[in-house]
Amino acid sequence: MNYLIDEQSALDALQPLFTELRAEGGMLAVDTEFLREKTYHAKLCLVQLGIGEDQYCIDVLAIADLSLLEELFIDTAVVKLFHAARQDMEVIWQSLKVLPKPVFDTQLAAAFCGMDLQLGHTALVAEKLGVELSKSQARTDWTRRPLTSKQLEYAAEDVAHLVRLHALLKEALDEAGKFAWFEEEIEDLYEVEKYDADPAKAYQRLSGGNLNLQQQYVLQALAEWRESMAKDRDIPRSWVVRDDKLYELATKLPTSADEIIELGIFGRRSAPRFAPQAARIIGDTQVENTALWRKVDPLDKQQKGVVSVMMNELKEQAQQQEIAQGLLATRRDVESLFRHGRSDKLLSGWRENVIGNKLLNIAQRA
Repeated sequence: MNYLIDEQSALDALQPLFTELRAEGGMLAVDTEFLREKTYHAKLCLVQLGIGEDQYCIDVLAIADLSLLEELFIDTAVVKLFHAARQDMEVIWQSLKVLPKPVFDTQLAAAFCGMDLQLGHTALVAEKLGVELSKSQARTDWTRRPLTSKQLEYAAEDVAHLVRLHALLKEALDEAGKFAWFEEEIEDLYEVEKYDADPAKAYQRLSGGNLNLQQQYVLQALAEWRESMAKDRDIPRSWVVRDDKLYELATKLPTSADEIIELGIFGRRSAPRFAPQAARIIGDTQVENTALWRKVDPLDKQQKGVVSVMMNELKEQAQQQEIAQGLLATRRDVESLFRHGRSDKLLSGWRENVIGNKLLNIAQRA
């Protein structure tokens, strides 16, 4: 059965069910629906829970006290099943300030079983269970009320099959001896700092390798300012200023608000407020001797040949281990290892013996 929980009393009535689940150390299927187009943080609209044969769609916009849900999420006796958990974990943390744990991510588990790293829930359910799910509400507005029966049916389907998927994928991981690898990889989801954007690190989202030192430090300062403005006002960072305009400010280094307005960096309404602030940041930025980004020279023909050999080894190992190649490593990972002879990702943990050392040996022999 699919139940809509849109009143405090209805959520409170689930307490005995939650208590029983926690006492038994059961499994909780979880999904969320949210909207992020108009806000800095995604706006959590609905939380779907699958318990046994039933699904519960909790309207978090209509219920003030979600402490029962929060307590359930942090109870480590209950395994939380997600598909593609990262965004759900992020929005739950930012909205409820709790992080579900432990987690079993069916998308990640499928990648360890050789399926595509980005395999969607609908495709996985079809492949593993032979069930065709509707995609009709994939782009629906989850902030609108009342929720329709089609919306609720779509939302409930996202958790209705996770327990069966878990059973199949867990068995496959155990048989292949990969469950320890999976558990190691899932730890990445529990790093809270990844869900709380630090404005001081906002520049790391950008690329400034082709800029000189002054331009790099101006870009860093502007990126921090933009992130703080967007976060404080709860608006998308692009509503403050787009990336391309941020680069334009950093490369042209206008010295006055009038110059910035004339360049058309900001929108007509925001320019009088933002342009003076940007001009002040550009003028006040202190430049240090250490580059924030280093220019990466293109690989020559011989170097590209070595990287190609490394990529062939990666492909071969992914096939032998029956792991999604993108989970094992990306071309960017391989090129970085080739250039620097080190890699926190490839030369540690489960990847080190599976692929990292093999790739390093190829690079060192070149």
